[in-house]
Amino acid sequence: MKKIILIILISTIFFGCKKEETNSGFKPSITKLDLSTKIPASLQQNSPIAYNHIISMEAYMNLGASFMQMTGKKPVVDISNTTWTYGPYTINYDYNTVGNRYVFTYSIMLNGVEYYNINGWENIDASGGHWDYNINTSVLGMPTSSDYNIVFDWNRNSYGDYHFDMQFDMGATNLLHYTANINNDMSGNFNYTLNGDLYYSCFWDASGHGAFTNHTTTPPTVTVF
Repeated sequence: MKKIILIILISTIFFGCKKEETNSGFKPSITKLDLSTKIPASLQQNSPIAYNHIISMEAYMNLGASFMQMTGKKPVVDISNTTWTYGPYTINYDYNTVGNRYVFTYSIMLNGVEYYNINGWENIDASGGHWDYNINTSVLGMPTSSDYNIVFDWNRNSYGDYHFDMQFDMGATNLLHYTANINNDMSGNFNYTLNGDLYYSCFWDASGHGAFTNHTTTPPTVTVF
């Protein structure tokens, strides 16, 4: 989480240093989703752990949209096929509309070597999205076995149910997989696995009551809320 937050901060700085350009052709209709309005208000009080998991999922989901908007600039901005520099960094950004999707690629070079890249898309009708993030830690002098990748997918069906799927490949030892569902009636569930083993699971109903299970204990610890 800290590294992803750092990415957002770095991107904000880079975008802020970019010369302002305006063009009415770049106008993404996708807005950031507030998942707190999609779950029972009582869930935060009944199970802070479940609530925090969902809010974290919201941050990851909205990351893709943040790469298609210029933070702190005018709302209508076109930086398609753009390269600029900031200190030892070279930033390459490309944005396009392909069919019914907004598509973007974004990468940062550090002293001439690619440090990280992120690419993704979102449906124009806000029914789904995807982003894929890769970091080359060897640029920082770390072993290549510590390189990692994060893939995030989400979709919303015609009923207004949301499904999220996030996979972390954090080097040689940590493979995290996180899935979550938030239904149109405000019920939902999530599963969290590490290296193929289920660590946490949770479900709640439309009234904000359910159960959180810690599968790392023997037997698993179930907290009903």
